[in-house]
Amino acid sequence: MKIKLFGNIAINASWTLVIGFLLMYLSIIGAMAYVLFIDGVAGRFGQFLSIPSFILVFGVGIGFTLMRKHTLKENELGIALKKDFILAGWIGFLIGLGFLGASMDEQFGNIEWGVSILVSNLKTVTIPLLYGYICGNMFEASLTQPISK
Repeated sequence: MKIKLFGNIAINASWTLVIGFLLMYLSIIGAMAYVLFIDGVAGRFGQFLSIPSFILVFGVGIGFTLMRKHTLKENELGIALKKDFILAGWIGFLIGLGFLGASMDEQFGNIEWGVSILVSNLKTVTIPLLYGYICGNMFEASLTQPISK
């Protein structure tokens, strides 16, 4: 079933897409819940939510795709979005490393403080990568038309 969004862009909805999304979502949430509540690792679900990371990944990924939309064929939008979201995730990771390095520069000479800043902020630096890979694969699965019918 196709759900038309605008123009010639449509989401290809199918039972396999819905089941795949639910399996992916429940696996991620289930693994996080197991690690947090059963294994007793310090942390909470809120540490995996970052509005600036989502805005960066979504905005840069869509922006890159829009800049080269004129070069894409009809069935290549999902594949292009996947590549651009993953690239945007890596760009967000590099920006986070830059901010992390800048915060360590303030404590030059105090190695223990620098290592604690690195370890405590490494989790936030990797969030854009997580968003890029998940969003990219979701958009590719839902926006790429089936090859066989």
